[in-house]
Amino acid sequence: MVAHVQRTGDIGGKFGEWIGVRGSGLWMEGFGIAAHHDFEPEDIEYQGVLGRGWLSPWVTGGKFCGSRGMALPLLGFKLRLKGNAAKNYTCSYSATFVDGSAVGPVPVGESCEAESLAALEALHVELKPREAKPSAPRTIKPRVAAKPARR
Repeated sequence: MVAHVQRTGDIGGKFGEWIGVRGSGLWMEGFGIAAHHDFEPEDIEYQGVLGRGWLSPWVTGGKFCGSRGMALPLLGFKLRLKGNAAKNYTCSYSATFVDGSAVGPVPVGESCEAESLAALEALHVELKPREAKPSAPRTIKPRVAAKPARR
């Protein structure tokens, strides 16, 4: 994952790590999330919150969402999984904002934004493998000795 942070530039990290600096007061202008090694780029999509009820278009994994060097903060984000990613992983995410508020974890598909609509400061995306569904228990019938046939 890569985020472009105000007066800092691009910073990177991995799923499960915080991207951006919590408590810094520096907003995030944009971000990109590369696909996990177990799924394709088109299996993850995300949007930036630009205003109340105003979202960027969906962006496919590996592509940048937001701006660089334009001093335009993102106000939150939204993420969804598709295909093999949705089938094999669960996802939730959290964020901190320049007003000191924190939101999350938010379930996949929900918008992660501050009630105050403060600028996004840092984000955290948690991706976990789905647990295999347990198979139905098998009933083992005891063996009964066969009765000798009558003659």
